[in-house]
This record gives sequence, C-alpha cells and structure tokens, in this order.
Amino acid sequence: MSTELEAIIKSAIAQEELSREFYLRLAGLVSHADTKDMLEFLAKDELEHKAFLQSCFTPQGCKLAGAAQNAHLAEMLAAPAITDDISPKEALVIAMKREEGSYRFYQTLAELQPPGEIQDFLNKMAKVELQHKEKVEYLYDNAAFPEIW
Repeated sequence: MSTELEAIIKSAIAQEELSREFYLRLAGLVSHADTKDMLEFLAKDELEHKAFLQSCFTPQGCKLAGAAQNAHLAEMLAAPAITDDISPKEALVIAMKREEGSYRFYQTLAELQPPGEIQDFLNKMAKVELQHKEKVEYLYDNAAFPEIW
C-alpha cells in the first residue's frame, strides 16, 4: 500500500469520525425521542464505516460486501433547517443529504485519479457511502410512507 493511499484512508477515517460526531450532536439537539434514537443509530453506523476503513490496514484488506442501488431519493428532497423539534423524517432527509454528499465526494475524486490502487479505493468508498445512503433512504421510505394494516 502506498503512502498516498494510507493518507487517503486516514482522511476517510477522520471523515467517518466527523459524521459520527455530527449525528451525535444532532441527536443532542432534538427533543423527539424517536428522532434521537434514529440519529444515534446513524452515529453507530459511522463507527462501522470507520472499522471497515481500519480493516484496510490489515493483511486481508477492506472487503466490500454487496452492491447498492442509487434510488436518487436524496436528490429529490431539500434538507430542512436543523431545529430542536425536527421530526424523524426531517432528520433522515438531513442524513440522506449528508450521505449523498459523501458519495459524490468519493465518486468525483475517483474520476480524477488515474487507474490504480487509489482510484480503486475511492470507488470502493463511493460504494460504501452509496450503501449508507441507500440504508437511510430505506429508513426514510418506511418513516414517510409506512404501510397501513
């Protein structure tokens, strides 16, 4: 692994830590218990992303499981203002937009790189963020349009 790739992975780890802190700060702001729980769940997911990145430094490397589909739901929604009384649905839109930004960030960086280990890693990170975006969109879909029995 090149020194440049190591630096990129360490930067990605720092980004996951910032995302976790963002979700925890947001959870600390809200008054709605379900919104707080959901944001804390998303913060926990960021820890899993960090662990994935740390596994890149092991002999086995970071293996990506599964594929993600981009439903483009986040792209159709506007993020609401952050207030202490945001609903779970609004918090999920904020989370979707954050994950969309991370996905686009890695995707764009990968496109700027020549073929090789750095481009491969950045494409892998774009897929990880797309998977997370897909998960948040799924949570939103179930919160915004729950089935009625």
